[in-house]
Amino acid sequence: MENNSDLNNQAARYTLCFNDCCAKAESCLRHSMTHYNTAKNIRLSVINPLCYPEAGKECPHFRTNKKIRVAWGFKNLYDDMPARISRAIHLNLEAIFNHSPYYRYRNQKLGLTPKQQECIRQVCRKHGWNKEIAFDRYTEEYNW
Repeated sequence: MENNSDLNNQAARYTLCFNDCCAKAESCLRHSMTHYNTAKNIRLSVINPLCYPEAGKECPHFRTNKKIRVAWGFKNLYDDMPARISRAIHLNLEAIFNHSPYYRYRNQKLGLTPKQQECIRQVCRKHGWNKEIAFDRYTEEYNW
């Protein structure tokens, strides 16, 4: 993980895990973020050690420390579509994401996870649009 003040600030707000005995500690974002904890962070949010899973059991708090490809915006999604298809897709996506979040995703105010990107692709295919979906831009981010 890169070392910068953004990660130090995020460590102050993120729920951390200090379970060094966990088999997945090296690949866990919650554990990796403990390295960005500083003395400036007077208070921390941590996983209660009494709630650590037993050895060999899956941890419900695990988050991978691998970055994901986040898509931002889809203002041009409907440009080449026939009106009947674009209207059906728009209504379907607005029903899935709800009105306000839909527009925040569309206008690059919120990023779309790979799962949400795939959901948009499936909705387009469902309504007969099989061309590749191009989002406005992409970034590599941690899946907080």
